[in-house]
Amino acid sequence: TSDTYRLAAVEQLRIYANILELPLQVIYEPEDLNRNLRMLSEYDIILIDTAGRSHKNEEHCNELRDLLCSLPEDCEYQSEVFLVLSITTKYSDLVNICSKFKDLCQYNVIFTKLDETTKVGNILNIAMLGEGSISYETSGQNVPDDIAVIDVQKVAKQLLGGV
Repeated sequence: TSDTYRLAAVEQLRIYANILELPLQVIYEPEDLNRNLRMLSEYDIILIDTAGRSHKNEEHCNELRDLLCSLPEDCEYQSEVFLVLSITTKYSDLVNICSKFKDLCQYNVIFTKLDETTKVGNILNIAMLGEGSISYETSGQNVPDDIAVIDVQKVAKQLLGGV
């Protein structure tokens, strides 16, 4: 994790890591990333959590850019970036967020909080922007049970008024 910004963020992720029986390393500076990648080189998948930050805060966006740019280009790992968005965020804000992060890197989208709404039109709207593919959805707080690959059939049924 590089989320040392939010109070108790590292402790929260340490609990999740323990539940999932995964090691956790903390990145305080972008330079720490390569050292941590080497320490975890025996693993097939390495997840890097970043602090949730406002797309309006240039300093925070620059910090994220610095972290992403610190990934070695000749890295043996294939990397993917996921932008996590709440389905309950209004469309105009989602467009602004996607636009801002498009300038930082290419990404896929994870929509959260599907359990908190019956209106899923923003999934289609954001997909039509073409900024990144919609990859995952979450519908609850149970880790890891409430995250899943996006179910496009289910979303289509909801958009068309089905159950």
